[in-house]
Amino acid sequence: MRVLGLSRFALMCCIAAAGCGRQAALVTGITGNGVASTPVLESSIPKVAGVYNGTVVETSQGRSIKAKLKITLKQSGDKLTGIFDIILKTLQDPFPITKGVVVSSHGKTILHFTIEGSPGRNAKAVAKLVGKTLKGTAKVPAHNGPAVRYKYATKKA
Repeated sequence: MRVLGLSRFALMCCIAAAGCGRQAALVTGITGNGVASTPVLESSIPKVAGVYNGTVVETSQGRSIKAKLKITLKQSGDKLTGIFDIILKTLQDPFPITKGVVVSSHGKTILHFTIEGSPGRNAKAVAKLVGKTLKGTAKVPAHNGPAVRYKYATKKA
């Protein structure tokens, strides 16, 4: 009985240690102790990859333009890349998404990334994913041009 208690204690220590990392960890029960082996999966980084369609409002120098938006995300673990594609009536303007990271905390999924523009004109973006809806903002600082703000709302296709 004491061996069984120590085995359970060791299992609980493994589960607690697994919870300290950012990557998913699978811890199995200890075999040969009369207790069924049960896998325990640490909450992992949510899968956000895919295509999101919606709209974006670009505001600069007191003027606003509303356009269609297509965001294509690729994911590897908590890293994120993709395309932020603003679609106007006569023009499609794709911008690379770089330096992205997916953060999951307290049941919320937040994406932080850079939208690359011309040199020195990159936008810092943040978005919140709720279900299949991705909403966020981005800002290009007033460096070598006017400040530009983006507010977007998309839904996973």
